[in-house]
Amino acid sequence: MLFDVYGPFELERIDGRVTSRQSELWARVRQECARWHHDETELEKAIGCYAFGLKNGDSLVPWYIGMTIAQRGFRGEILQPHKLDHYNSVLEQRRGVPILFLMPLLTPEWRFSRDRSANKVLIRWVEKMLFGVALKRNPNCRNQRDTKFLREVKIRGVFNHDEAGRPNRSLLAARRMFDG
Repeated sequence: MLFDVYGPFELERIDGRVTSRQSELWARVRQECARWHHDETELEKAIGCYAFGLKNGDSLVPWYIGMTIAQRGFRGEILQPHKLDHYNSVLEQRRGVPILFLMPLLTPEWRFSRDRSANKVLIRWVEKMLFGVALKRNPNCRNQRDTKFLREVKIRGVFNHDEAGRPNRSLLAARRMFDG
C-alpha cells in the first residue's frame, strides 16, 4: 500500500481568490505525470489524498487535508465549492502562495489506482493520519470531520500537549522516543 507525492503545485488566483478555473494547475499536473512516464491525464483521474497549504519563502504550512475516491479523481474533488471556501478563508486571514500536494494511491505495479470501492477505508485512514501530522505543524488546520480525537486527546509531553508539567524521566524518554 503505497502512496506517491506530487507537488507542490501553485494554485492560480483571480482577485486574490482561488477559483475552480485552474488551467495552469492541470497543465503542470499533466507535465509532471508525463515526466514520470505516465499517461498525462492519469494523475488527475487518480484517487488518494491531497493537501492544501501556504508557501512563504521556504516555509510550507498545511491548512486542509482531503481525500478522493470520486469517479473523476483529484480533478473532480479538490476544486469543489466547499473546498474553495476553505482555501479562500485561509487566504483572507494569512499571506502566502496557495499550494497543493497530490498523493495518489499506487497499485503494486506502480500505476495509479482506480479501485475506489476496495480502497475507500485505506484512503480515509491515510487522510486521518495526514491530518494528525498536519495538526502537529499547524493546530489551526481547517478540517473538521473525524478530527475530534486528534484535536482533543492529549498524552502529556508526547501528543497534543506542550505544557511543561513535571519533567520526569518517563516523560522525557517518551518524548525522545516519539520526537527523535
